[in-house]
Amino acid sequence: MSKRRINQRQSARIEKKQSLYRQKNNEERMTDGLVISRFSRHALIESLTGKRTLCSIRPEIETLVAGDRVVWQSEGHTQGVVISIYPRKSVLGRPDKRGQLRPVAANISQMMIVIAPKPEISWSLLDSYLVVAEYLQLNACIVLNKIDLPCETLQKQLFDQYASLGYMIVLTSQCQPKHLTTIEKALEHQISVFVGQSGVGKSSLIAQILPHESNISTNAISSRTDLGMHTTSRSCLYHLPLGGALIDSPGIREFGLWHMPITEIAKGYREFRPFLSQCKFRNCDHRDTVGCALIHAVNTHQVSIHRYNNYVKLATQFAT
Repeated sequence: MSKRRINQRQSARIEKKQSLYRQKNNEERMTDGLVISRFSRHALIESLTGKRTLCSIRPEIETLVAGDRVVWQSEGHTQGVVISIYPRKSVLGRPDKRGQLRPVAANISQMMIVIAPKPEISWSLLDSYLVVAEYLQLNACIVLNKIDLPCETLQKQLFDQYASLGYMIVLTSQCQPKHLTTIEKALEHQISVFVGQSGVGKSSLIAQILPHESNISTNAISSRTDLGMHTTSRSCLYHLPLGGALIDSPGIREFGLWHMPITEIAKGYREFRPFLSQCKFRNCDHRDTVGCALIHAVNTHQVSIHRYNNYVKLATQFAT
């Protein structure tokens, strides 16, 4: 029997069927996933069943960070590829070497701002974190770590000025593990990110909260500079036993409010808001403008001079 010949039309029809078959198979392999961590052009993706797969990232996906929700498909038994990324509900960034904001964590719902008696607290930095939390509509919790060190004055200032504004304040110490119960309660059912000056004990706290995660590294504070050595090289998401998750982010010594409008910085101060619409001029910068209702509120002790001075510092440094 002679071999059957396939004409051009039949060949095109067969190719179309094969293409549709391959497309269907690819679609069947596509599934939703969660980014646990990012490694250059690869990411560790967790499937809906909890299985983790190292996936390559398609070139058209510019940024991918811990907490991102993605669509991916398997490539064999041990590898996969990230196809697309879902819109983010929130994204936290930090400045790179060129001063451009680079995403660090996505889809977070809560910011855990860690401070300590040592290294000495930067009040303007604390306020910058709170401004970003307000801007992104995140819960903000201030964690005062290392309370085994002398810090009575610091505690009083925190409760007088920040707890009165509605911010939750948690006291912790590695020497007093019982305090972890309060912070664990605050983390329940939230996607939290830990931020703060280097050396305040972020990684040590996380290591206490998640003792089974052996890859969380810690370092002692540098005796020469009193600044902690940066121990976390990339953002990583950790699930919590009681629900929710936390993202351990790289050490941040300065937080980026770059290019944020001055109006948004002012709105980030909760106690300022009732006065911002009462200024004489609509374009008031609330620093040295005649008829500023906020300055009047400061002068009449309706607004903390401490917080107002922090605002002026941030607005002068970062506002557009």
